[in-house]
Amino acid sequence: MNVPEHESPAVESYVRLQVLGMHLRAHGFTVHYVAGGLVVRNMTSTGRGGCGARGASGDTITCRTRAEDEGRYWYFTSWRQPIAECERITDALVFIKGYLGAPG
Repeated sequence: MNVPEHESPAVESYVRLQVLGMHLRAHGFTVHYVAGGLVVRNMTSTGRGGCGARGASGDTITCRTRAEDEGRYWYFTSWRQPIAECERITDALVFIKGYLGAPG
């Protein structure tokens, strides 16, 4: 079965990362897109910046389907920890603020 280009998983993931990026910017995070991911930084964090550690200043978030959730699209941390289903932007924001800290 051929999937139209505009419905490909790569395009779907990119669009969903764009949506998350808009919300994160509105909450004071700095974001930029890299191949296959969204680099999110809290430039006001006073943490040591260890990836995934409390007080971390940044992470690269990806988006892909999750087999455990019937193939729905989810956001994931750089160490492959699920963040939230893509349809649950508020949950994703709460999670990201929890481990990167809320920008001040």
